[in-house]
Amino acid sequence: MTAPAGQGSRILIVGNDAEVSVALHINLDRAGCGVICLPTPEMLEPVMRSVAPHAIILMLPASPDASWGSALTTAASAARVGIRVVVVAPSRDVVEPLAAVAGAERALARSDVLARPAIVLERKPGEGASTPASAFRQPAAPIFPQPAAPAFPQSAPANARPFAASSSPTPEHGSAARAGRKDVDLLALIDEELVDEPRSRPKATRVEVNVSLVSEHNFYVGATRRVDSGGVFISTMLPPPVGTRIQVRLGLADGRKLDLEGEVVFIREKSAISGRQPAGCGVRLFGLPGWAIDTIDRFLLARPPVMYVAP
Repeated sequence: MTAPAGQGSRILIVGNDAEVSVALHINLDRAGCGVICLPTPEMLEPVMRSVAPHAIILMLPASPDASWGSALTTAASAARVGIRVVVVAPSRDVVEPLAAVAGAERALARSDVLARPAIVLERKPGEGASTPASAFRQPAAPIFPQPAAPAFPQSAPANARPFAASSSPTPEHGSAARAGRKDVDLLALIDEELVDEPRSRPKATRVEVNVSLVSEHNFYVGATRRVDSGGVFISTMLPPPVGTRIQVRLGLADGRKLDLEGEVVFIREKSAISGRQPAGCGVRLFGLPGWAIDTIDRFLLARPPVMYVAP
């Protein structure tokens, strides 16, 4: 069982904010903690292999670059096994979404930590071990539902009996008329079923996509390199055709979900050229709110998006 951050705890401090690092080091050392400072995020994963920390403190810069992606992923894995993760950044606009990505139990502003460094050892009232905001593993089932098998055979065997009425006839006159027929054109019957029973028509495709640092799903961007010039890339071996309109429930890294309209604009197949890149399709999203665009653009600092420019 992981010990709480406190007396005898081993704590990793990651980042090159010297002022915050010194303040934390002094106060944590007084509390009896063993402190290891890592100036760059690339060092977190190899140090984690040799040190079993009780807590990780990530000091994010105002504009995190792609080098923080692996550190956030490592922190998220640590949080899943009970290691406390605390994220500190100059702005709450930066710290809150990335803290959710890292599975952090606390997201703190830099000014709060400088004013009271011991805050990193505290838990919120009633707060237990951290739980990541996003489900990282995607379901094994296909993302897009596949067409069902035909309700009727296209051709009947030579020795087949003439089509008979259902054992539970309905009072509609159309069904009653069909019950008295001896020979029926099956294709014509299917057309009648579609007219008589509109509920049998296929519903619009609906998908749920959660994008995280380790999901095969990702965002894609266009010429402006912002998500409002692109959309979401859905990893699937069976994408729908270009131009298909779908309903998308988009799960953001901070745990919030959005229900949006989308349209498939490109398809990427698995090939030797694409290498390890997953197959799937790019879906342009309609009605993406401004706050979500800003949240996603900050997330893209930690995980590079797929690039796609429409021809």
